[in-house]
Amino acid sequence: MNKRAVLAASLMIIAFMHSVNALTKAEIKLIDPLEEERGWCVDLFAHLTGGLPIGGFQGHNCFLYMGNGPTEDQGFDSEFFVSNNELRLWYFDLCMTLNDPNPGSFVATEPCVGAATQKFEWKAEGEIVPLAAPDLCLTLGSRAVTGGGGDPIHLIKRLSFESCDLEIAVRQRWEWRSDYEESVPTMERPYN
Repeated sequence: MNKRAVLAASLMIIAFMHSVNALTKAEIKLIDPLEEERGWCVDLFAHLTGGLPIGGFQGHNCFLYMGNGPTEDQGFDSEFFVSNNELRLWYFDLCMTLNDPNPGSFVATEPCVGAATQKFEWKAEGEIVPLAAPDLCLTLGSRAVTGGGGDPIHLIKRLSFESCDLEIAVRQRWEWRSDYEESVPTMERPYN
């Protein structure tokens, strides 16, 4: 192998390692924890690595409290969002997708293909807005149901795209989170 080929191969390896290390895994967490001290996160309808794209996304208590960093079904690549405006689950290589440009739309998950329905803007106040329907905001439902496992038991809420509305802004404002902060003051949980 000549020096030029070795140099080219070395540069490719360095570029690959840089792209692998650039991955920043984080949860998409509702800013206000509401009644859930673990916080509410965007979650693939799945169990950790057992996700299927057909299930879409749901609201779920965040998993960072378990101490292992963002999990496979809640871990998004925040750098990918910065560079592509796409909300990509790093483990599954699936992207959040607007299913229907109307209020009440299902929050779908599909392979990341750069479609217009997979492009989002993250507003300064925390709203996540699909570029294909800028009047809609990613919205956590108001009613919780119990899920399986966890201590305390895991909780689930519907996740949808709804009209952006100051009346429900507390359920429409999101942030990136990669570290768990314990003892977040929350309201009493009405469904213990």
